[in-house]
Amino acid sequence: MDGQPEQVGPVPWLALSCLIGLVLAYAVLTHFTEELRTALWGRPGTVTEVDCRTYDATVANAGTSTSCTGAFTPDGGGSSFDVRVDGNVDSPPVRAWLVDGSSGTAYVSPTAWAGVFPVGLSLLLAGLPVAVTVKYAVRARRPGGPLRGPDPEPSA
Repeated sequence: MDGQPEQVGPVPWLALSCLIGLVLAYAVLTHFTEELRTALWGRPGTVTEVDCRTYDATVANAGTSTSCTGAFTPDGGGSSFDVRVDGNVDSPPVRAWLVDGSSGTAYVSPTAWAGVFPVGLSLLLAGLPVAVTVKYAVRARRPGGPLRGPDPEPSA
């Protein structure tokens, strides 16, 4: 050895970026895809008797918020039950899709596009660091690739 430390390369940084990417992808998918899940797997029905309330939280510098509830009646029969309603409810009855049973939220006109951005962002956050890491690992393992550590001495 010539007294210089062995160069490790970018592997620790790539591994760290993979870990961060996976954590961010998980956060995006768990917090921003409920409307997509509703559009794909929600139970269709109609929301009637919508009641919206506006809350004033200006004291806490939060402005105002509106919360709506309504009676959801599933398509194909069944009894109606009260649920939280999210979306434009200007003229009930409105078509809606419900997730998570009677305790869930009925989304008025959910779109699959609402989930395309979070899913794409998640794939980018998790996939890009993994792709770079795999590319680096494959290049480092190739016979003609860069060697790590000191050159082996030929035996004579």
